[in-house]
Amino acid sequence: MIMNHLRPAGLAVVLLILFSVPSIAQTPTTIQGDWAGGSDLFQNPAFLFFRFAQTESGLTGVTNVQAWRVFNRALSNVRFESSHLHFEFPSTTGVPFVADGELANGVIQGTIRRGEQKGKFHLIRLAKVDRLLYDKYVGAYRFPDAKQPGKSKLGLVTYGALGHLRFVDSESGSTQGLFPLSEDKFFFAGAVAGSPSPEVATWSFARNQKGEVTASIVRVKGQPDQTGARTELYQQGRLTIRHGDISLSATLVLPGTKGRHPVVVFVPGSQALSRDESAPFREFDALISNGIGILIYDKRGTGESNGNWQQESFEGLADDALAGVALLKKRRDINPQQIGLWGFSQGATIAPLAASRSRSIAFVIMTSGGAITMPEAEMNEQLMRMRAQKMSEEEMKEAVAFMRLQFDAVRSQQGWERFQAAIPQVREKKWYRYTWGGMPRDYWQWKWWVPVVDFDPIPALKKVKVPVLAMFGAADQFTPPETISVFTANIEAALRAGGNRDVTTKIFPNADHDISVKLENGQSAAPPDYHSTLTSWILKRTKARPAGTRRR
Repeated sequence: MIMNHLRPAGLAVVLLILFSVPSIAQTPTTIQGDWAGGSDLFQNPAFLFFRFAQTESGLTGVTNVQAWRVFNRALSNVRFESSHLHFEFPSTTGVPFVADGELANGVIQGTIRRGEQKGKFHLIRLAKVDRLLYDKYVGAYRFPDAKQPGKSKLGLVTYGALGHLRFVDSESGSTQGLFPLSEDKFFFAGAVAGSPSPEVATWSFARNQKGEVTASIVRVKGQPDQTGARTELYQQGRLTIRHGDISLSATLVLPGTKGRHPVVVFVPGSQALSRDESAPFREFDALISNGIGILIYDKRGTGESNGNWQQESFEGLADDALAGVALLKKRRDINPQQIGLWGFSQGATIAPLAASRSRSIAFVIMTSGGAITMPEAEMNEQLMRMRAQKMSEEEMKEAVAFMRLQFDAVRSQQGWERFQAAIPQVREKKWYRYTWGGMPRDYWQWKWWVPVVDFDPIPALKKVKVPVLAMFGAADQFTPPETISVFTANIEAALRAGGNRDVTTKIFPNADHDISVKLENGQSAAPPDYHSTLTSWILKRTKARPAGTRRR
């Protein structure tokens, strides 16, 4: 269940919304550093990011390919001879990706395959930029609104999880990575996903005579240049959340006004979610314009955070959120009595768990999750997929019985043996592919489930005494419609059983898991009252000062 405000295919959409290297010696050290590009493997353009390093034992590297669900995946068999590069990395299917390419004029081009599937790839060398410059570049830039003369739109430059920058359309939440061609010129990730031509869409920074960044210039091939003046509406900082052996990279976004601000700490959902994949970018402007800050961080083992979320319990992930709160409490620009937690999907289980273990939390927001066990959540998700395939109620009943065996397989060796014994009888069923029947015993997911399979969120909810807002979409694609009202009822009952009298629940009609609704033009947007529900609820429970209308 991944928060999907990112729309990676949307460079054209993002730009429409907002606006409408010499030859080198061929040695192993030649490819050290960061590279970005794209591939047409699987018939869809995918953005690629690689980081190569030369060590005493030879070349190493890691890669991130969101479209392929590859996050901080280590490379193997990395070889660079003359101008030829070879590398491999594992996939979730067990069949590795294998790539071979040639380096010429700062660009690597070649073929990449996974099993019988084969495609092309290209990588562009990124410029080495002092990261301190990024501190000067981050901020909000006001661009003319091409559709509404006299009005403007905000483009936000923030820190990206891959160590570079990220563009965010503050109105839609659409986002793209920005990667350096030079110290002050960057290309959009989407521009090179399908072509090794970064000049298709670039973002540059302009300075005054004092060297201060004053504006951004966006150049899109075939369109007039757009210049956005820098504003002081946002202030941002890079933070590192540390506790024990864990170090999490984070971004703090605050209103540009002075004073001690309330802040929400965003708790990401399931799977490998860095700031780039999980952050509620669509909500940034609503929060900031109302005087509310937000802290986002790379989940363990993603982005620039260490650790491994695949080997962590909910209690450990709750500790990560609480460590973020502890860090914020030390800052003079934050009100230490008004720090809340906001959990999305699986994070909506972790956020109240953290709040139940701390007196430092001022409020809790739960979105599209919580008050349900992990086996129930897994079965709901798979049943919705089966219903989409028009399977009968009898077939789904069989599937549920088999899925209960797979959870028993997590709990004990006897359960594993019963699960394996049942597989031959159901392997040909249409619903079998939605279960764990084909998942090998050494696959990481079996271990991940051990500490969470019997986790009950209700006892933690009963201990939460601070205000709680729970929001759901009535058309959540991972949850049967009749179950949504059960969620809210369970949350209210648990909280009130513990004595909590400040409980608000909201179900948005026609909204999906991301609390988005489909528009007539096929695009998605937040429900009309979503942002007002979120911000007004926080404002009533904090001392935030809304900044009012700022765009006209």
